[in-house]
Amino acid sequence: MLEVKHISKAYKDNVILEDINFTIKKGEVISIVGNSGCGKSTILKCLNRLENISSGEILLNGKDITEYKVEELRQKIGLVFQDYNLFEHLTIIDNLTIGLIKIKGYSKESATSEALKLLSKLKLLDKVNNYPDELSGGEKQRIAIARTLLMKPDIILLDEPTSALDKSMKKEVLKLIGNLVKEDLTLIIVSHEDDFVHKVSDKIITIKNKKSKITINKEKTNEYKWL
Repeated sequence: MLEVKHISKAYKDNVILEDINFTIKKGEVISIVGNSGCGKSTILKCLNRLENISSGEILLNGKDITEYKVEELRQKIGLVFQDYNLFEHLTIIDNLTIGLIKIKGYSKESATSEALKLLSKLKLLDKVNNYPDELSGGEKQRIAIARTLLMKPDIILLDEPTSALDKSMKKEVLKLIGNLVKEDLTLIIVSHEDDFVHKVSDKIITIKNKKSKITINKEKTNEYKWL
């Protein structure tokens, strides 16, 4: 589905990543781990072309990602940012429906219907007319994930989804991601949550000294009672 082949990323003479390699199949969950500043988030940005690689290639369904229009690629590979990136001037329902209407071509009625179904599932229906600054960090992150889910991408990228959250908010978001794993969605997660990573991941990519090491994870489980 997605193949990352010998990619490197440098800013002038500053090499961030060197010879990164991995593949992900439909329904797999991959986590990318490593020390802060090692380039984990940069990899995600390269996958949906917020950043361009310096060398190597990234193939989606056998096609180089540079051959897709950027808008088309980002519909196929959706990125959930660690700082949410919600539109502060829009209500939650408008945050969720704007992409469906402007990019996917949904009518306002059908987009609203889809968003309300998902909000109900996430137990956030009471937040429909709130603005982002009226939500907790955990609620904002779940809304950001919901916005990406509504676009139905082939692959969802999650960039440090719990990094800015306290313990109780973190638990809410981890439960949601655990449920996504059960639904056989294709996920690439950057996280420092080691226990969580070992519960949900099929493969773990460790970034060290600018290079990647792939580990097949044998600890994955469908039980998330530990949350």
